[in-house]
Amino acid sequence: MSHSIEHELPPDIIEAALPYLSTQDIKNLSLTNRYFHKLLDFGKSNTLWHELFHKSFGSTHSDAEPLVSQQNHEYMSCSEAILRNRHPDKSWCDLYKLRSHDVRFYTWGCLKHARLGFTSISHGSLPASWINNAGMRLQFGVNTPVAVPWFEDEGNEKSPEADQSIACISGGGFSFQVLTRSGKLYMTGSTYSGGHKGPGPREGEHDFNSFQQIIMDTERSLTFFNGRIPHGRGALPFQGNSSATLEAPHENIYANFEDVERILDQKIPGNKHMRRLFTREVIKVERGGAPVLSVDATKLDVIKFTSVSSGRSHILALSAEGNVYSWDGPDVEQGVKIAFEGLPTKETNPVIKIGCGWNFNCVSIYNLGLVVWESREPIRENETSAGAHYKVIPSTGQVSGEGKIVDFACCANMSVFFISAAGDKLWRYANETVDEVKLPFHGKLVKLVGSYTTLAIFTENHCYAVKVTEGHMRPETFMELELDDENEKLISLSTGDYHTVALTSSGKIYTWGLESELCGCLGLGSRDEIVNERRVGRIENLRSTLVLKPSKVKIGDSDYTCVAITAGGWQTGALIVK
Repeated sequence: MSHSIEHELPPDIIEAALPYLSTQDIKNLSLTNRYFHKLLDFGKSNTLWHELFHKSFGSTHSDAEPLVSQQNHEYMSCSEAILRNRHPDKSWCDLYKLRSHDVRFYTWGCLKHARLGFTSISHGSLPASWINNAGMRLQFGVNTPVAVPWFEDEGNEKSPEADQSIACISGGGFSFQVLTRSGKLYMTGSTYSGGHKGPGPREGEHDFNSFQQIIMDTERSLTFFNGRIPHGRGALPFQGNSSATLEAPHENIYANFEDVERILDQKIPGNKHMRRLFTREVIKVERGGAPVLSVDATKLDVIKFTSVSSGRSHILALSAEGNVYSWDGPDVEQGVKIAFEGLPTKETNPVIKIGCGWNFNCVSIYNLGLVVWESREPIRENETSAGAHYKVIPSTGQVSGEGKIVDFACCANMSVFFISAAGDKLWRYANETVDEVKLPFHGKLVKLVGSYTTLAIFTENHCYAVKVTEGHMRPETFMELELDDENEKLISLSTGDYHTVALTSSGKIYTWGLESELCGCLGLGSRDEIVNERRVGRIENLRSTLVLKPSKVKIGDSDYTCVAITAGGWQTGALIVK
């Protein structure tokens, strides 16, 4: 006797399968028959919209959120938990639309290199009191959260909604990275590296530069006139005694390269300080008579990113195809695909989580464990990927049960902290050894956040912080982070060079630490407001202000809900619903 599909595939099995399906797969399944259409009705199914929300805005593939296991399968990402708390009566469909349509990107802090996604001139509407300048014409930073211009040109209704919807943000030493729901990755300002070397090629090694090589080949192939290359930038002296003269202007031999640069120079409509990041795979080199450099237009939108993480002077991103890309030095304009030679392929052992340390990278690979590297091979000619000089952290590859690694955090100099699903022990990898760290925390460990010299530890009901120096824990600095408002609970945290930003379960932002060189990274207002009006900080020296206790960030006079935070070197960012 045959059974109906309702008996063969009850709703709980369908629900359990949703995390493994893409959004398009779910849509296709909903059109298969009446039973699936009823379960996956995009107009009515709360289960479906919760899963779509999680897929779009609750990714666990970066170090911002823990992995999900059977022991914490009910874990909700920060934005899910906050919006659920703030709007308990709204459906997941309504929350999805709220998160997708009404969230804006706010930044504050140092103004150098347009790292905030704007300058005081380009923004055009910043009150003088929001800019720290100590009475001088030189402007140091913005001391109040400011909305970054985002798709503000006329006619932006033509831009796809998924391009305008921000999925997540990440702060590096000198810029922010912004990932859209459509999988496009953008960077604020003019530099992500600040001119500093990241975990790219080792000292003395360099990636093959196709732009530079073809320019040299083109220049060599031309006839030199009067000791110079005609009509072009970078004219080189001619080594010879030619007395030939130029009869007519020569064509611009650099037009090809200028076209490529123009195509790759994609900005947010209405904001020239937010530039889209691409990978090396979009560039084609054609060698025949004269070498030609071009952009493979078919690949510009093919590579979609699902997560991003930032270090001091580098960026790491994971694509939907499971490839890891690295922007890791001042000479790296397009992302380099990272290869793990000698390890199983991504088809059998995919990368499931990425994270940047201060000066290195770490990824979690399925059934293999945590893999770290602080340098890679240089890109060779005709190659599209570079091998990482990696090490596998021992005993971190369990795929299920209480021993499965659910979260890790990176500090500086190849020091990684991690926890398992059991949540009873904190482990440290430093100096190529693994040991247990014993600290007086209370409750089950659920989440870790690391930065330059700070490790934040979250248990089910508490949040702690401890200083880390060269991989060594400093137990005397261990402390529980508490807020004056007993009704507020910290659920997320991020740190810059010297400051910390935290997020509560109700979507409020708290900051504390050192505001160096009047950079404004705390977002608590002017120095006078911090010290004299709010009385939450003190003057450390001529241009530095110290705030010891977590202090609430205000955004005008209105209420707000923040769903994500990130701290860069001397700047802070947040995704906010006003």
